[in-house]
Amino acid sequence: MVYRAGLIGCGGVSKNHAAALRAARNVALVALADVYEPNLKTAGAAYGVDRLYTDYRRMIQDERLDIVNICTQAPQHAPVVIGAVEAGVRGIICEKPIGVTLSEADAMVAACECHGVRLAINHQTRMIPNTFAVERLVRGGAIGELRAARMIDKGGRPAGNSLMEMLTHMFDLLRTYAGDPAWVSAHLTVGEGGDHQGPQRLATVDDIMFSQEALSSDRDCGLVLGDRCSASFGFAPRSGWHNGMTAALESYYQPRRSAGPAWGPTTELLGTDGVLFLGGTSTHVDVHLHRGPWAAPGLMESQGDPVNAMAPGPVSTHAAMTPHHIAMVEELVAAIEEGRQHRSSGHDGRWALEMIMGVYESHRRDGARVAVPLEHRDHPLERWLTEVGRPLPVKPDRRVKTLQAVPAEVRA
Repeated sequence: MVYRAGLIGCGGVSKNHAAALRAARNVALVALADVYEPNLKTAGAAYGVDRLYTDYRRMIQDERLDIVNICTQAPQHAPVVIGAVEAGVRGIICEKPIGVTLSEADAMVAACECHGVRLAINHQTRMIPNTFAVERLVRGGAIGELRAARMIDKGGRPAGNSLMEMLTHMFDLLRTYAGDPAWVSAHLTVGEGGDHQGPQRLATVDDIMFSQEALSSDRDCGLVLGDRCSASFGFAPRSGWHNGMTAALESYYQPRRSAGPAWGPTTELLGTDGVLFLGGTSTHVDVHLHRGPWAAPGLMESQGDPVNAMAPGPVSTHAAMTPHHIAMVEELVAAIEEGRQHRSSGHDGRWALEMIMGVYESHRRDGARVAVPLEHRDHPLERWLTEVGRPLPVKPDRRVKTLQAVPAEVRA
């Protein structure tokens, strides 16, 4: 069977998704949808697709689609996912974060469960071969008993934006090994006078803003807060993995340098007999093993895995530019056919958002330890504004970005 697929949202992030849908086995990209016609026409020409729609529901119905890939901005994820479910698709890949509130995530997961639709959130790091290798190393005792983890994010975004962008990948990767968290404690700071790099003070309700006000070049991911973030998470014992552990996060805004590589995020898994260093996310994860005491000096052993370690089998090789996106699509097909959850399921995507919202809820409560899942499913920052009688900040008016510089690999 060939699964008929459509892509919803034709901005810049759609490039890899379109390439993956075209390259995945037993999948055909047959239609595109976008409310902004210039992007739609540009993407149609670039991706070799002539069935173009400004109404995604009509696209799903007219084209009898089995799968849709959703590449809209985050505030549109929930209504589009739910609309696609109601229109009759069998599987969905939705860009991260799953949504901008936990109530949205709850509604998305519930709709998919009610209709038997497989929902995947695009935390494609889970499909990188080395993440499978780390699973085997941890469960095989390579570092002894897993006791703690440390995440460091020195990306090109203020921490509030990064929580909804890069850190959603890092939290999801951590959960692969640690399981579901039980609590979180966090605080956020901002630079005085709007200087991200200046002397820091605790972030207040007056510092809440929309993501594109905090960083004009960023995507719309709702309300954010903070230039820097420190957080701790607690995990109950997980059978076969650990007997209870903690994880720490440090995230701070590191403006991108004009020369040299950008800072990549890192995750360290600390065990009684060694440390696993995971460098990167999203496009690659480099793994090194340090046996023995946690302190240097020590021998760093590079760990790796072949491409065919990806689930559910060898990945297609004719689109090497997006192997992890291809694996996401092929895993979705396998989940549909086998009647199981995707390796990066809607449940997993909701847990990453749970950790993000837990950070905000803890900071709102002066760094108190808060239990997750959270009782309140609205946005903690919006609730904070409401409680002190402040209106929502003004959302920046951003014109839709056009699709430009489409790589040759995804052109028809």
